[in-house]
Amino acid sequence: MKENFFIKLLASIPSILVFLYFIPFLGVCLILLRLLIYNNKKVSTSICLLSIGVVIISLILINEVLNLINIKNFNIPYLSDIVNSNLYNEKFISYSKLLISVSIIFLILSVVFKRVFTKISGKFNSEIRNYIFKNDQRESKISQKNDLIMKEKREKAKNTHIIYCPYCGSDNMLTEKTGTCKFCRRKIEYKEN
Repeated sequence: MKENFFIKLLASIPSILVFLYFIPFLGVCLILLRLLIYNNKKVSTSICLLSIGVVIISLILINEVLNLINIKNFNIPYLSDIVNSNLYNEKFISYSKLLISVSIIFLILSVVFKRVFTKISGKFNSEIRNYIFKNDQRESKISQKNDLIMKEKREKAKNTHIIYCPYCGSDNMLTEKTGTCKFCRRKIEYKEN
């Protein structure tokens, strides 16, 4: 239970963001882990990372728009200080570019893998259906053949009669009206009474 909690903690969005900031390779590995753990969150993870990257980089755009409009008494406190700081310009801009590029790459990869998996599974399913259909046809033919053989045997059993040879007196089993004695090899015939 503790292992499951620890793995889910590692695969959470905040830990992915922290690892992407400090150790990008490990962050990418954690994204892969998240995609393996949560199969239904492939697209939402990419969109979440993309939106965080866009929010970080949008501060520059907001500051530029406010400088162009230049409305009196409308100022976002500390926005220009944040945008002009070295930390933001050197670290956060490159971090947001990394987030945007990683999210777009994983979004493309998830769509490609989903389509490839859908095609492969569709082909695999159709091959299995064809195999089952052919196997059923073969079994149906064998069953019909066996039924026919059994029907013939039943008919022979219905028409089977014990005949005593009039020449040698031995008992013979005939499946037809006429036959030969198994001891004296003479023709014998079944006569209904």
